[in-house]
Amino acid sequence: MDVYGFDFGDFGGATDFEFCLDGFEPTSKPEPTETGIYTRPIVYKPQVCCYDHAVEFAEDIELSNERETFAFVSGNFVFGDFMEALVIDQRKLSVKRMSIQTLSMNDENIDSIRNICEWEQVERLDVVLSDYWFAHERKKGGLVDYLFDELDLDGLDLHVAFCGTHAKVWTVETKAGNVLTVQGSANLRSSGNIEQMHISPDRGLYDFCQSTIEKMVDVYDVVNQNARKRKSVRRTKLWRAVAEQAAAEDAAKAAAKAEAPSSAERRAEPAETIRS
Repeated sequence: MDVYGFDFGDFGGATDFEFCLDGFEPTSKPEPTETGIYTRPIVYKPQVCCYDHAVEFAEDIELSNERETFAFVSGNFVFGDFMEALVIDQRKLSVKRMSIQTLSMNDENIDSIRNICEWEQVERLDVVLSDYWFAHERKKGGLVDYLFDELDLDGLDLHVAFCGTHAKVWTVETKAGNVLTVQGSANLRSSGNIEQMHISPDRGLYDFCQSTIEKMVDVYDVVNQNARKRKSVRRTKLWRAVAEQAAAEDAAKAAAKAEAPSSAERRAEPAETIRS
């Protein structure tokens, strides 16, 4: 089944591997188990390419849960155009929510984001921009005002933060429940330089990137929009806020793990058969 470019196949090929136990001698007879768990390793078929223009890349790229992509792109490549072409022109992604973290963007990039949100009726949008961009665009009539004006859409849960970031990450959760993480060296606008991009459907990578963006937004969201003088946050204060939230989450996970039954206690319980 193909949904918006994602290929949902079976485990085809996952068991075609060689496994050798030559030279391995167990020191004791293993105890029989009644419960088996199959975990499919994540093995992607790499797709490598080079592109001069964003629209051509959006036309040619194959999105699949089985494949990730690495690309070098030219200085003519506009990341914002790639996003819009992939979603609207090629209809290869159905966007439920998305997050954007970038150093800078221009008015055309903001227009592309608005077009995606309106076309797909996006439920939530997180935008994290650098204090470098904020410092240059915060003047009256600048792009900070333009961003809030253009993305103030009915039905869109918008969150914007300005801080000391140099990361460039675009994450997408689709309406079909798939995820995509696009990251690399490129900002949303062209730079005149060769850039690299990495596109992955991996759920673990998405969760990690998305949780980091959400931590930044949780701390600094709309500090900027509602304040009389919009502020930027950077360096130690920014990183401490993100790291402290991550540490709190790790502590909660450790506490939950400590309360969980031990291995001996689990072995004493009746075995449960795990079915695929």
